[in-house]
Amino acid sequence: MKMRLQNEILSDIDQFEPSPEGDWRGLDALLTELWQTTKVNEACLPVLFRVFERFPDDSSAGVCWGIVHGIESTDLDYEKPLRESLARRSSELGQIMLHRLEKWTASAQ
Repeated sequence: MKMRLQNEILSDIDQFEPSPEGDWRGLDALLTELWQTTKVNEACLPVLFRVFERFPDDSSAGVCWGIVHGIESTDLDYEKPLRESLARRSSELGQIMLHRLEKWTASAQ
């Protein structure tokens, strides 16, 4: 199987829509592909946060938590892009991430 470029995976994530039946497995597969085959960097953040903006109430049956855990497992400074995303459209998981980030920052001081 040919490994795809990061921008191809991100484009598919950006265009993802769950099936009419509410099947999110396609996004789950895309996120797995992104985390396992590429070096996630700052360029990925806007696309990943746009998923939260498009689905602000997280109806993904837990799939979008993969974005939360994946980003939090990196050493990326994601606070600014997260705040920008929340300014465009507040989202449940975006707010959770910001709260967790602020809590972690406060405890690290």
